[in-house]
Amino acid sequence: MRYETLTLGGNVIRFPVELRAKPSIDLLIDVAPDSREVELIAEAFGFEAPDPEGRAKADRAMAERIAAMDLPIDRQERRAALNAILKPRVDRAVAACAQARQASLRSDADNEKFAKAQMEGGYWLAPLKEAADYWAVEAARLQIVAHEAAQTAHGAGGRSSSPSAARRGGPRTPRTT
Repeated sequence: MRYETLTLGGNVIRFPVELRAKPSIDLLIDVAPDSREVELIAEAFGFEAPDPEGRAKADRAMAERIAAMDLPIDRQERRAALNAILKPRVDRAVAACAQARQASLRSDADNEKFAKAQMEGGYWLAPLKEAADYWAVEAARLQIVAHEAAQTAHGAGGRSSSPSAARRGGPRTPRTT
């Protein structure tokens, strides 16, 4: 296992909570890649940028799915039914974030190995460079995939037309003051 220190000091190590904790929206908020960082990664590696309306599209799709459902009247049964719809999306998003994180760590390790071999004047630099380049591109791709999965889970789990609104018994209505 590779230890990842934080900028707080040399004795603070980041624990990979995404590998141990039960997947949830709260965990997803903590581990999801930042959208600005993902846009920069997509531009740097020549990938198509993620859809900025991905969360809104997921929200609309979930609203349509909920509207077409025959939800139970009992509050606990309705909550369980809606959580059952949301859970696979959250699980998939947290798993994608964990996979992207592991690929990023692998990319960093391979780049360090290549740089060290280069400084020491080692042989077989070409295979080390190929491995470093491969994992850099793979980490970038997985960051974008994780971002899109997180946006889908956030869109499906929040705002006016999704499970949180349906749990209350209908869409959110704007307040007037």
